[in-house]
Amino acid sequence: MKHELLAQISLFTTAPTDQPEVVSEGFEQRRRLLWLPLAAAVAFGLPAEAATAPPVPATAELNWEEFLKQCLPVAKELHQDTSGRGQDAYLYWIAALVTRLNLKTLPTAKLGAFPGLTPPVEFGIGYKGVPFFMVEWKLAPGAILPPHCHPNASVCTVCLEGETRIRNFEVTGNAPEFSSTQEFQVRETHHEILTPGRINTLSALRDNIHTFTAGKSGARGVDISTYHGPDVGFSFLDIQSKPLEAEARIFAARWKKQ
Repeated sequence: MKHELLAQISLFTTAPTDQPEVVSEGFEQRRRLLWLPLAAAVAFGLPAEAATAPPVPATAELNWEEFLKQCLPVAKELHQDTSGRGQDAYLYWIAALVTRLNLKTLPTAKLGAFPGLTPPVEFGIGYKGVPFFMVEWKLAPGAILPPHCHPNASVCTVCLEGETRIRNFEVTGNAPEFSSTQEFQVRETHHEILTPGRINTLSALRDNIHTFTAGKSGARGVDISTYHGPDVGFSFLDIQSKPLEAEARIFAARWKKQ
């Protein structure tokens, strides 16, 4: 069906006919431009409504409601592909629209402190939807959110205020069950500073462990989180400060009992 529709679109845009067609150059150009978004949508397997929506300048600022209106139809389609490539396409689609989002229009959450962390780290759910939900976080000055994993999940992290250092890791080889005290290895894949508007992403298959360290003025942000499989919980980790292999950024780690 997809190939047939593409063929029809191709025929229409090239407009071969048995009779000569008399059209102005401007009309022909407008007709091609109207059909090309639909052709692209079909080619990439996206819903037709994503292509036929009223055109919006690519750099136009979006409020939260406009963000959801543009983001969700495509995100729901992309979410169906749980491969690494599919999850990246999903994450990068969300991140691309976040760059246009007026962050002041985000829904706010009622925050509560996570037990046992001093200086405090606070969390709250700001939005629940399909396929993603949004967690707001706030780190006091100097606060540390310890390394933790996100099994079967992807996260698009956006800094809203302040500054935080974020590091991402991946398990190398196999990791034991969360209840195990057995040592395993992780590799550091990102080490960067997030300031307002900057974005970091992780998928279920890459960069899946992250940790935050707030700057001297603290930090606030949101995680746009999505499950790509069953919710099996998560675990904090203890990661040794000195790498086993400095050049490859390999570290020894253990799951941390909560």
